[in-house]
Amino acid sequence: MNILRALKGPALSILFLACFITAFVLFYGCKGHQQDNTKALPKKVNLIQLLIGSGPNVFRNVTFGADPKTVEGSEKKTPDETDTNYISYSMPLDTLHADSVNEDIDSLNYFTIAYNFDQQKLNEIDEDVFLTNDSVAAVLSNRLSDYFTDKYGQSASGSDSKVWSIKSKGKKFKVTLSDQSEEYDYGKLSLVFYSEDY
Repeated sequence: MNILRALKGPALSILFLACFITAFVLFYGCKGHQQDNTKALPKKVNLIQLLIGSGPNVFRNVTFGADPKTVEGSEKKTPDETDTNYISYSMPLDTLHADSVNEDIDSLNYFTIAYNFDQQKLNEIDEDVFLTNDSVAAVLSNRLSDYFTDKYGQSASGSDSKVWSIKSKGKKFKVTLSDQSEEYDYGKLSLVFYSEDY
């Protein structure tokens, strides 16, 4: 307090100005640093997008009729298994870190993809989604059903499954969705994408 009394006139104004500038720099320096951190946060993806993709293709980044090398190059992960007739993957069900396909997989929530080939041409894709329980599976099954109905129209009902028959660019393919949770002690959905012409 004695220092403030001793300072008069311009000296006191300079001291307040210096304090103000210091506070301003600290405040906006910290704020700018926080903004940089938010840019580094991963972009969350929709669960349907994680499972099926969001591009023009029927499934993820592949087209029916593609060769195994092209299909393998479409995924960011090294296959778990490869053979002349199929390539398979196990992937984490992580919508926040969708590109972290090589991380450890939660044994309760994950999905598998099997790309199947006939004469070195992709003709079938099998995707199984494993979930904690049957109620979670039922919710996701309804979301997937709504997605396919919005995209392809009404489904036909098969035995314990829904089937969408689609014709696109002169080619026919089918998508089937079935909830197989009753057969297991956990939630399990099965999706099959099948091309009749490839």
